[in-house]
Amino acid sequence: MNEVEEILQKIIQIRDDGACETRVADYLIRLLQIHDIKTRVIRFSGNCSGFIAEIGNNRGPVLAFVGHEDTTLLDNSTEQATVPANDSKIDRKIYGQEVSLAAAVLALIELKEKKVPLKGKFRVYGTIGNENSTVGIRKMIAAGLASDLDALVVSEPSGMKIQTLAKIAPKLEKLGIISKNDAVELLKRNQIVEQHFLESARRGALSYDVISQGKAAQSSSCVEANAINGLLAFIQEQNTYFENLSNQESLILGPTTPVITKISGSKQLRTMPEKAKLNVFVRTIPEISNEQLIKQLEQIIKEINLKFSAKLSLKINFKHEPLILSPDSRISQITRKVSEQQLHQKLTFIGTANGKNASQFVRTNPRLDVLVIGPGNASYQVNQYVNSKVFRNFIKIYEEVTTEYLQ
Repeated sequence: MNEVEEILQKIIQIRDDGACETRVADYLIRLLQIHDIKTRVIRFSGNCSGFIAEIGNNRGPVLAFVGHEDTTLLDNSTEQATVPANDSKIDRKIYGQEVSLAAAVLALIELKEKKVPLKGKFRVYGTIGNENSTVGIRKMIAAGLASDLDALVVSEPSGMKIQTLAKIAPKLEKLGIISKNDAVELLKRNQIVEQHFLESARRGALSYDVISQGKAAQSSSCVEANAINGLLAFIQEQNTYFENLSNQESLILGPTTPVITKISGSKQLRTMPEKAKLNVFVRTIPEISNEQLIKQLEQIIKEINLKFSAKLSLKINFKHEPLILSPDSRISQITRKVSEQQLHQKLTFIGTANGKNASQFVRTNPRLDVLVIGPGNASYQVNQYVNSKVFRNFIKIYEEVTTEYLQ
């Protein structure tokens, strides 16, 4: 594809400037329309927008690819997610997370330009980023824009550097993610810079805030009105609850794992806050549902409010159900065969800790066959990049998988 270099150069120029998701979406939409591909723009809240594009006909199943448009969020604002000078020609590295979605878009364009006969539809969903994806995808689903799907490939990073695999293989074996024999064979047969995996299971996600109301006052005042005290009591009870869940692990995904991600309160050192807030992010498993967790958290809050005359409340930010996918499905087997040929490596099915977009599609269509695989490193970082050869391999993978699935 002659225009790949130009397209990639344009995409990697779009950086974290507060509107990058919309800019990525607008650029990809224009690109699809130039190639006369049927495209529908989906407007979300604020500046956010997504799209649905498809080719094909009604004479077979519907195969969809979904990816998100966001770029890497920098933890250190002094670091710049830019292309280093020695990589400016992008013949080795392509910077930015959104290239996973771009691979699906370019495969769509390539099949359209080649006029490959398809018995069914090849569709691509461009969604907003991880932090807001639930709202965007639910809007699409509520509008009936995903009810006809037969199979879904989530185009998100599924690889790791081969050096990293060699280093952490013993840990992966201990966790039961891969066997010792698998690790040896993967390292032996891999002929490129990355090792990819086919994800057959993913943890769910539950994000919530616990808000504590108190009374603004000087530090010399009565400490019983301190909103932070209520949060401290909740943290202690929450820790006890999750520790007791540690013996209810999933054989594939491991235990439920909570992480406190943010605590906010007073803006001054010598005053007590009127309100304090705690944010928690939990990776969930099928054995303990999100609803079960929420019910217990509400009970903990109720007991703390009664015992300590606290004023705690629970706010659910979002929830994704865990997924157990089928490695024996037709889309899984086709993708495994094609990917092993294109990537020159053996691929194995694993479960991961990430909770992703696919759960929203499966929620309304439990019989949907889903698979997660895409270019890039699954451990997000500053200056996230994809090896350009691997990226091109994935364009070919998506083309061949679609052609075989819709033959």
